Amino acid sequence: MSDNQDSTQNDKSKSRDIPTASGTFQAASIPASPPRFISVEQLMDASNLLANIKLAHDISVDDNFELAPEQPPEGSLEKRVAETMRRAFWDMLAEQLAQEPPEYSQALSLIQDIKQMLSKCILPHQHSLRNHINEVMDLQLIKQKIENDAFDISYYANFTIDFMGRMCAPCRSERVAKLKELTDVVSIFREILAVLEVMVLDMANFTISVMRPHIKQQSVTYERSKFEEVRRTQEAAGIDGLEYTREWLERSYDVVEDHVEGQAMYGTTLTDVQGTPVNVLHGAYIELLNWEHTHYPETCLVDQERFMQISYNLRKLTLTSSVLLVALSAPADRLSSHTQFRDRLKADILAILSDVAEAEYKEKVVNISEHLALEVNKQLQVLGHPQLTQQQLTEYQQSIRAVVEPNHAVYSLLRRRIMTFIFQSLGHSSSQPLQLPGGIGAVSDDIASYCGKFLKLCSYNKAVFGATYSDIIASLMNMTDLSPRTK
Repeated sequence: MSDNQDSTQNDKSKSRDIPTASGTFQAASIPASPPRFISVEQLMDASNLLANIKLAHDISVDDNFELAPEQPPEGSLEKRVAETMRRAFWDMLAEQLAQEPPEYSQALSLIQDIKQMLSKCILPHQHSLRNHINEVMDLQLIKQKIENDAFDISYYANFTIDFMGRMCAPCRSERVAKLKELTDVVSIFREILAVLEVMVLDMANFTISVMRPHIKQQSVTYERSKFEEVRRTQEAAGIDGLEYTREWLERSYDVVEDHVEGQAMYGTTLTDVQGTPVNVLHGAYIELLNWEHTHYPETCLVDQERFMQISYNLRKLTLTSSVLLVALSAPADRLSSHTQFRDRLKADILAILSDVAEAEYKEKVVNISEHLALEVNKQLQVLGHPQLTQQQLTEYQQSIRAVVEPNHAVYSLLRRRIMTFIFQSLGHSSSQPLQLPGGIGAVSDDIASYCGKFLKLCSYNKAVFGATYSDIIASLMNMTDLSPRTK
């Protein structure tokens, strides 16, 4: 085990700035493999399967999930190329329509695209509407009209606008109505495409909302079966599709074994947890909130961003609670019972830390210390208490700034308590509620909310991959199969 621990230790990431709300994160990479042969079709099939798994998963675990338009980063090469291609298309359309006689090759391509997009804006059972679109936008008929000089492009623009007005969501009606105010043909069709893109997305999200209950019922079985298909494709290419999952569970097994010998587990205060398979898995889940490795377990990849976002927010809330405990202790302890003032300070701290990378916390806590010193003196004056002296203010700010230093006593204690609470929640099946850890009163509701999100993700992940985890942990413990599986 020690050799494996040394190797995985070398994979640790030095930065903990990955899960910021405004930033991006680097997803775990596909492992390198020995040279074996696999067809492009197999690779494409695997890629499509992964995309389908992620979509089904996102719909199932996130009740607010909606498809959104893809927007290339501002100033990126991708965005510049896309804008150039669109501009070239509309410029060519304008040039062709201005010719004598007009050239309609671009217009034909445009009408074909519009026809396809209109078809995506209607429901599957609306056969008469679909037939009407096909009849009016019959490309063979349009070509005949062009050959006989009987083609009127404005007719198809008006048909499309009228059809969009009948089928669009109420929130799009005003935008569709404005299309009728345009007079330039190219501008009309450019705006038609822009609105149709939004309408197609509206229909896709409507379909998701209707299908969500059915998808939720089938998602666990679907994800499990499709993941196995991906694994078989990877095996054909010589890739171990569970390599990092095994490493993840093996680390947890080693930690639990050490913990049984008296060491605290994964930053918790627990020293009396038995080394059971369940605790190995729960310990592995806790590591996702303390992630320091390069490669994420394959079975958790679809939720990597969610886990990392929860981890980031829990650390931010821990810092906020730690700062408040220090800020409302001596010499400002007389203000600790004023909950409205405490809650206002909490809101101020969270506002300052909003969307801030953890590498910037030290700098931001300086701003927080200055702000809190000012607010505390104001509140003391309002309540008729003596204000802090300049010497007290200096010491007060220094004590707050020290919270971000490594191994700060208050922060470390609260962090251990929160991790302990979450670990106990993973195995809590009693109807009796768990007691929230002490010292986090100001952020207790926030902590409970993120803990609930974490438990939901873990529960779903366990439902999908429980049998896989059981086999791996059993092999680590030299045991037989640990749980019944669902196939």
